[in-house]
Amino acid sequence: MKLSGPLSMLVVLALAACSGSSDQPKLIVLIGIDQFRSGYLIEYDSIFTGGFRRLRDMGARFDHAVVDHAPTLSYPGHTTLATGALPRHHGITSNAWIETLPSGEKRRTFVMQDTTAGILGLPNQAGVSPRNVRVTGIADWARAADPDARAVALSTGPALAQVYGGRALDDESRNHAYWLSAVNGRFVTSTYFRSQYPDWVEQFNSDAMPVLHQNRVWESSVLENHRSVARRDDAPYEGDGVHVTFPHRFEETLDTGDRGADYDPVESDPGPYFSWFFNSPFADEALFALAQIAVTEMQLGQRAATDMLALAVKSVDRIGHDYGPRSQEQLDIVMRLDRLLGQFFDFLDSTVGPSRYVVALSADHGAPNVAEYEMEEGRAGSRVSEQQIAELLADMDDFVAGYEGADDQLAQSMARRLEQYEFVDRAMTPAELEGTGDADPVLAAYRNSYIPGRNTPFPLWTREVLAGRIRDSHPANWGIVVEFAENAQLWTAPSTHMSANAYDRLVPMVFFGGVVRPGVYGDSVRTVDLAPTLARLAGVDFPGSVDGVVLDLGKN
Repeated sequence: MKLSGPLSMLVVLALAACSGSSDQPKLIVLIGIDQFRSGYLIEYDSIFTGGFRRLRDMGARFDHAVVDHAPTLSYPGHTTLATGALPRHHGITSNAWIETLPSGEKRRTFVMQDTTAGILGLPNQAGVSPRNVRVTGIADWARAADPDARAVALSTGPALAQVYGGRALDDESRNHAYWLSAVNGRFVTSTYFRSQYPDWVEQFNSDAMPVLHQNRVWESSVLENHRSVARRDDAPYEGDGVHVTFPHRFEETLDTGDRGADYDPVESDPGPYFSWFFNSPFADEALFALAQIAVTEMQLGQRAATDMLALAVKSVDRIGHDYGPRSQEQLDIVMRLDRLLGQFFDFLDSTVGPSRYVVALSADHGAPNVAEYEMEEGRAGSRVSEQQIAELLADMDDFVAGYEGADDQLAQSMARRLEQYEFVDRAMTPAELEGTGDADPVLAAYRNSYIPGRNTPFPLWTREVLAGRIRDSHPANWGIVVEFAENAQLWTAPSTHMSANAYDRLVPMVFFGGVVRPGVYGDSVRTVDLAPTLARLAGVDFPGSVDGVVLDLGKN
């Protein structure tokens, strides 16, 4: 099932009248959950008791918001939530793109990579910053509205907090973007934002994180009679194919040998443990604990200014990749998140006040079911191996080397050859992507992410590509973007999102608090609408250049 391109709706900007009113919120809370497809809030509705229950009962719900761009990847999706802009305007078109070095060599480069910045406290790690983001976001809008406003962005995903934290200001005390590091198990930031950590972050890292790091076993927290809403727990196509059932233990990931009963692998070498914790549900506990500290220490929402807090939750994506949607592991992480959100909203009620904050929750993209599960159920699905992609790329080497046609027709000829592969649904050329005329649904989505020179080698990945080495004949070097066949899953994980299909593009979007009128809203909306709507709910101005529109959610 393909979705239409740009979706439009008529909106009434009635919320403008709320600006400056006594019930105007003083804290904007934006929660972006990674890989949270629309079905989760519907399929698990009957067993929610915490934050998701509250959002569904008391929020303004759009059950099927559309991610109006492709490829459907994390950094483009989160940046859209934070800025109200499409990737072709905000600049983050993929998680990585091809960079041409002075030597002429092609290299795959992480979109947040910045050689002029560093990771504060980790001098040997590659630097990152949001310099590639071309537009302002809701954190910038809040700070521009009031010089006393404070914005804090936190994430469990690597550097995701940066796209929510906005541009760095000369006043370092107002720069707060921190994310959990898989290298040292602490929350870190970029020197782009700060030259030193505030005391409350340092204390959390030194006091709270060691306690949280005592968790080494992940057991299901879902009640036995609720587990039937997900599929069975022993599917051989999950995880590493061996440790596929609960409980999941850190030690199972190691080959420690016989080193005696007193041997502690974490004390001996904490690196692997930090990586395991980083990919576990316990990372979310750290995120929400730090969020409460931030609200308290920064007095967010407790002053005259309108502050902002953004939380980017990555664990659903990590577990979704490893175990797939509808797995017992995915059910568990969603239910844990339900409880954490409930506790966090209770905390905001008591600390900030129930009428002084407004929340928006959505996702960067959805995800497909594991291909092997689809085939098990008698539906279409396929697994694209690394060998298949390697053979395709070798074929491109030969094709380019032997091409004798007109130079301006090479990309078109290469695209048609790519489409001969069974796992390639279509290959789109720069001429098609740069066009402005009518477009079919798939092409329209990819046009919304296309910027010449910021070409992604995804999904044509091999270990060679992942290591950063890009052949001259790689289709991405010719500006060609590839869409895989429906539910054709990449070799890199059991479930891989990327496409213009509905399973990757439909996500929930919920607004709660302040002047929001609760109910189920049936109108078509896009995730690009979240930032301007949230800003208007808080009485914060935003640029007229945003791609999203303000949704009418105000009380009568």
